[in-house]
Amino acid sequence: MIDYKNKCTIIVNSCDSFSDVWELFFKSFNQQWPNCEYPILLNTESKNYKDNNGVEVINFKKSLFNNSWAKRFKYVLSRINTPYIIPILDDFVLKDKFNGVELIHKCIDWLDKYNNIGVFYLHRHPNVINEITEFENFGRMPDKCEYKLTTAFGIWRKSYLNKSLLGIESPWEWEVNRTKRAWRYKEVEYSLLNDEPPIYNFPFGGVIWRGLWHPEAVDLAKKYNVSIDFSIRGMMDQNDPYRTKNKNRYSIVKNFPKDINKATFWKELYDRIFNKIKKVIIEVW
Repeated sequence: MIDYKNKCTIIVNSCDSFSDVWELFFKSFNQQWPNCEYPILLNTESKNYKDNNGVEVINFKKSLFNNSWAKRFKYVLSRINTPYIIPILDDFVLKDKFNGVELIHKCIDWLDKYNNIGVFYLHRHPNVINEITEFENFGRMPDKCEYKLTTAFGIWRKSYLNKSLLGIESPWEWEVNRTKRAWRYKEVEYSLLNDEPPIYNFPFGGVIWRGLWHPEAVDLAKKYNVSIDFSIRGMMDQNDPYRTKNKNRYSIVKNFPKDINKATFWKELYDRIFNKIKKVIIEVW
């Protein structure tokens, strides 16, 4: 019999500023996926977290040159010995029972058998190719499509996941810009077919949107008996979820030259130049 628990590790990717969501996440996880057989790691900068299910916290100290989601993610991967990884974002709070244990076992068997498979996404993708394969419930993703790399729930070959991370990108830069790099990789990706029910059912986009609580978090907090002060982080405006109406970005053009002697001006100039250079590096590296 295959010892699946030594084949895979779950990484909950987070950061210190999202520590207010940890209790909600882990209570939902432990109730909806009880007796999870895989080791669970919490990836964050410096804070600690304890529960009764043996979650291990991996800290990675921030500095000027390594304060990125991908850098910390690569560090955690270097600490893991299992060949496969299930990464989960911290605000993917389960809404109901997780029924994907046997499917994960099948995916591990397939990953063991076929070295060219990089990931099985246990979620649906609009561009998945609906064709008959030996991988029931799954279809291959096109060689070139958006979001070939995605933070959605799935089981990865660790070597492929590590290769896809440059080390300077945010989750969103990784999904959008590094996806183009994945077009040239030899590995293939599989996703659930679009007529399959969700395996890992959580609020669309997670319970945090642009730093604000999604309204569904209120009901989930009640469901899992978690006390959250929603006034601290604030609640998402469902009519403007991407916060486009009240976006007050500092303008170096409008404030030149009167602000040229202020730190705000130079910080914004630095951020804009750095982000443009970073985008080019992510796309071509």
